[in-house]
Amino acid sequence: MSAVDLGRDVSCTDSLRTGRFATRARLVGEAAYRRLTTPRGMLRGGEAEQNYGLDLTELIGSTKTAAEEASLSGRIRSELMKDERIETVEVEVLVTVEGPATIFTITVVAQTSAGPFSLKVLATEVTVELLGITEAVA
Repeated sequence: MSAVDLGRDVSCTDSLRTGRFATRARLVGEAAYRRLTTPRGMLRGGEAEQNYGLDLTELIGSTKTAAEEASLSGRIRSELMKDERIETVEVEVLVTVEGPATIFTITVVAQTSAGPFSLKVLATEVTVELLGITEAVA
């Protein structure tokens, strides 16, 4: 079975990378990262655009209890599953406390019709840092 062509677009995580393109599962992985760093309601358009995004800094800044921290993986998974190119997704959230700072290491492993990808980010209530997107090539 061959992978499905999901097209190509200019590579864009935190900024456009002129002249560099993303394809296959990497394309979907970059879209997943942008989905996790876009505040809900920031896109113009219809209902789908109004329901797009889950700003990790806002989400993490609002976690006050262990139950809220435990719900993070499910909320992230639900947001990512809105992308019809993602078939399955697993999310792991590791919480580390360093002095007054709480750091969330979020690992996403997803399957697309073009193959799997993994996404890893470091998030605090102030910033989200992309640690990497890896596409597994069949």
